Order: sequence, then structure tokens, then C-alpha cells
Amino acid sequence: MSRDVCIHTWPCTYYLEPKRRWVTGQLSLTSLSLRFMTDSTGEILVSFPLSSIVEIKKEASHFIFSSITILEKGHAKHWFSSLRPSRNVVFSIIEHFWRELLLSQPGAVADASVPRTRGEELTGLMAGSQKRLEDTARVLHHQGQQLDSV
Repeated sequence: MSRDVCIHTWPCTYYLEPKRRWVTGQLSLTSLSLRFMTDSTGEILVSFPLSSIVEIKKEASHFIFSSITILEKGHAKHWFSSLRPSRNVVFSIIEHFWRELLLSQPGAVADASVPRTRGEELTGLMAGSQKRLEDTARVLHHQGQQLDSV
């Protein structure tokens, strides 16, 4: 029996770099991989193992459309947008399974015990602080909108 079980599928769009256009389809998360299949032809445009992911980020394409970007080890960057029910929900679920996979890999425990340099620690603190500030800014912006609508 295969370990690669489909966990969830979301409707979304994928930016097809060679043709410079967005394609509608389904983003599927399995226990081991992520794949995008087009609605029109059913063709799988992208499929890569979760273990090849270097970074998952929330970004905006053209400063308007909220997107999720996924950076692979070979420096391939994938853009997913128009995610339903929302970008935050999809991001949280994908990130959860990606982190779980990273922690379950044999070298993960050994890597965690390697002492980090002072620079790496400071960089980690700075990144954590930046994320907290961004989250706080989002909450304050949302609260401001609520006050404006009163």
C-alpha cells in the first residue's frame, strides 16, 4: 500500500512561467508531495516531493493578488493564487505537513543538536521578530477596518 495518500485538494490558479499566464486547476497535497492539475485538460503541470521544498511564503503577485510561493531546492519558484477557502488556510495546512515531514526525516534530530553560530541564532531571532511584527500589523490593520466600518 502506498504511503502517498491525498490529504486535501484546493481550487486555485498556478502561474505558468513559460507562457506568462495563470492557469486554473486543483492543488493537491499528499503525505509526500504537492501537485497541480489543470481543470481544462487534467494535465499535471507541477508535481514535486515535499522534501524538495526549501521555503514556503505568503506573497502578493503584482502587489494585489495574495499568493503562496514555494521554492524548491533547484531554485524553481512556484506561484499559487486564488486559493479557496483562503490563502492562510491553505498555507497553514501545507506548512504543517512540510514541517512534519522535515522533522520525521532521519537527519532532522541530528541537525537540531548541532550547535548554531551566534550569527545564525541572531538571524533566526530577527526572522521570528519580523514574522511577529507582520502578524501584528495585519491584526492592527484588520481592527482598524472594523473600527472604520462602525
